[in-house]
Amino acid sequence: MKRLLGKTVERLRLPTRLRQASDTMGLALPIRMACFSVLSLCCVGFLRADEARLVTSPKVARSNGKTIVSFSVNTPTDVEVSVLDAQGKTVRHLAAGVLGGKNPPPLPLEVGLSQEIVWDGNNDLGKVAEGGPFTVRVRAGLSVRFGRMIGGSPYTGSVVVMPYRAPVNGLAVDADGNLFVKMMSSVGSHGNSGMWPWHVRKFDRDGNYLKTILPYASSTSPAKANGFDLITRKDRGFTPANQNSLYPVFSVLGNEVVSRLIGGKLVFVHSEHRRLNFLSVDGSNKIRTVAMWPAAANLNCPRWLDIQVAFSPDERFAYYSNVAGTPYDGKQPADIDVTWPHGRIYRQDLSKSDSRPVRFFDLTLPDFDQQPYWMPSAWDKKTAAAGIETDADGNILVCDLVNGRIVEISAAGKLLGTTKVPWPDKIMVGRKTGELYVISRKVSRGFLPPATLYKIVGRGESAQIVAQLPLTGTIGGAYTLDESGKTPVIWLAGQATRKKDSTALVRVEDRGTALVVTRDDFLNRDKNAITFVGYMDVDRDAELVYVTRSGGTVWRFNGETGEGGPLDIKAVDVAIGPGGHIYTWGTDGGYQGPIARFTRDLKPAPLSSTGEHTFGYLYGRYGRGSSVCGLDVDSVGRVFATYGTNDCHIRAYDKDGKLVNFDRKIKINTRRGPLQVPVAVSGVVGYGGSIRLDTKGNIYVLQHGLPEDHQHPPGYESDEAYRHAVGTIYKFSPAGGDLKHAGRSVKEAAGSINRYPGCGPISRWRCDGACACTKPRFDVDGFGRLYIPNGITYSVSVRDNANNEIVRFGDYGNFDCRGPKSKEPQPNIPLGWPVAAGASDRSIYVGDTLNHRVVRVDKVFASESIVAVPK
Repeated sequence: MKRLLGKTVERLRLPTRLRQASDTMGLALPIRMACFSVLSLCCVGFLRADEARLVTSPKVARSNGKTIVSFSVNTPTDVEVSVLDAQGKTVRHLAAGVLGGKNPPPLPLEVGLSQEIVWDGNNDLGKVAEGGPFTVRVRAGLSVRFGRMIGGSPYTGSVVVMPYRAPVNGLAVDADGNLFVKMMSSVGSHGNSGMWPWHVRKFDRDGNYLKTILPYASSTSPAKANGFDLITRKDRGFTPANQNSLYPVFSVLGNEVVSRLIGGKLVFVHSEHRRLNFLSVDGSNKIRTVAMWPAAANLNCPRWLDIQVAFSPDERFAYYSNVAGTPYDGKQPADIDVTWPHGRIYRQDLSKSDSRPVRFFDLTLPDFDQQPYWMPSAWDKKTAAAGIETDADGNILVCDLVNGRIVEISAAGKLLGTTKVPWPDKIMVGRKTGELYVISRKVSRGFLPPATLYKIVGRGESAQIVAQLPLTGTIGGAYTLDESGKTPVIWLAGQATRKKDSTALVRVEDRGTALVVTRDDFLNRDKNAITFVGYMDVDRDAELVYVTRSGGTVWRFNGETGEGGPLDIKAVDVAIGPGGHIYTWGTDGGYQGPIARFTRDLKPAPLSSTGEHTFGYLYGRYGRGSSVCGLDVDSVGRVFATYGTNDCHIRAYDKDGKLVNFDRKIKINTRRGPLQVPVAVSGVVGYGGSIRLDTKGNIYVLQHGLPEDHQHPPGYESDEAYRHAVGTIYKFSPAGGDLKHAGRSVKEAAGSINRYPGCGPISRWRCDGACACTKPRFDVDGFGRLYIPNGITYSVSVRDNANNEIVRFGDYGNFDCRGPKSKEPQPNIPLGWPVAAGASDRSIYVGDTLNHRVVRVDKVFASESIVAVPK
């Protein structure tokens, strides 16, 4: 060991096993593992060939009460300089940036590969640093490697929750009893676009997870990526093009699936586009699309009606029900389009490429004047002819919701008989036994009443209900029948209660005269798993990651171990302040309310000035749960937040809970009338609005739109999602500034001192009502480096404060892509839809909305040296 005190260790002999591990990982192992006595004095980095390195050992000298750090690097690269205390904790983030980059490096770095930096002896707060003796650490050549997955589970999600729609079916089984589940992210939403974050997952007959079918894994050949548009990028992996800015949507095959596989294919029903999509699940991913009614047919069927579909046993014919020209608020039969009456069944010959559905059978409905009955509307989303299925003989069985019976029709279109059942909504027919399983649910224009599952033996007058099972909530909205084993199994799904996260997948065995629930905890079984990634922040000192669902639940995980789960506090968003204090937007998960402060151990942390742990008032918007632009806390405990819905401003509360009195004042409307408030930044729009602060008090805010001179990354030059859903981060000094917009994009940023384009997605494009609900969260670390997520490119960009990119990492991956040691080992860092990024000194945490998880990547430096500060 050479030149210890006040010098750099050039070589340190380690035990063979540790030295080999260090060489393999390309990391510097802490000196304390080999020689604890010199921990506070020095450390060495192990260099890898052909990488950036320090060509001269960093020198630290004292002069006139100040410490001067000098060093040089061999090639243009990024560097990082920090002061550490005796425990190795950073007390001053001195400098970080790219030397030799396209832009001059951020101060105090200078242009050139040789640097001389002065430390004034203070910590990041401007006070005299304590905890010496001190060392200076110089690093060069930042890269990243996969760390671990946090908070993800393949069982997390819902099956039949469709906002503003009746429950739709998301279950199907194959001949071997494998269960296919069309799962959706557990998040409140709105509109009828059908563009929701969804997966098709395959489970075995016992409900154990096997694999994700859709979205495709990154190992999928582009030739087999049917239904997806792909981005072509040189030397990059499988990259789906986004179809939406509100959620990760790569393909819209249909909201509902038919409850049994047809010819080994999963059949999606796209009611809005009047299409059937047959997806082969044998690995070929072939898709056959069949148009139901062409545009020329002028089908009058509102988009809130989900067309019900059944197939003949030979798969030649498709039968359709729940098709009618119903009004929004029907009062009488005359309100329904006579050309498209409710109660009509249609048949389409799939063996003919140019066929269209034709009238097959009309249910007999009562004379409304003599016997009034419920009328279809946008609220109940039903018509007289509800569920439909065929039996082994090719007969068609239709749920008649007006007369309360199952109507049996021959393949020739002749009435065979009727079977009385109260409120028949869905039907399954045993192909082996002919027995009927009927889900009975009363039509309602309000909350759906619970259903009952009936087993019926026989048909017509001789039919008998031999077993029944009361259900709860909307369970039974999704259904399928597995006859592959000795005992028939009925799978049902729905929300057990009105709570958002109450989705249950229920396995029911038919034991003759009893329908027995054998298990109902298949979905959301891991109570610690993340159900949806909305917003995120990181406690850098404790390596803790906080995730919110954008409405209520707050999760916290240990970044090192991945352990954690939901907390007892409720908030739509959180920010971590000095000492690990947790600041929440509201107290109940809503979009408005006071700021609340808690200690790291979740106890209320009252302000010294008031004795209360809540203060101020913040306001956001409803949508996708609750949607807020965000808040952050500076190094002295001041809280900055973007207040408002579409027209917003940034306000700040001081450590006493009072509004900071900026010179800039604006007038806002409140429930108590107009009010003039001081603001840090005015003119902010809700398309974006995410906010972060650095240690110097500078303010960073995300806004929709890109600068005119911005160059799209390779492959995205003509991509609509990138053009319409990616925004720019604007940096303002502590004095703030003003934003002016044109078309919801920034036209002028008065007072802005820099900008960083490439953060997204920001919702507006291709989402109902131009929703402003998706607001990605970026981060700014103690060095002023930015961590910018982009769900459109499946990547995170790390940049210095001068907007020089240091490293970009990440590629598309579905749930099965879980890192280099998983069954889907590529890409190395899989990101399904990164919408949040947060960083500590050791790691970067990325919130992945598609896969409901956080991906940890670890920082790796090509060169590192630690030098003692002379006394």
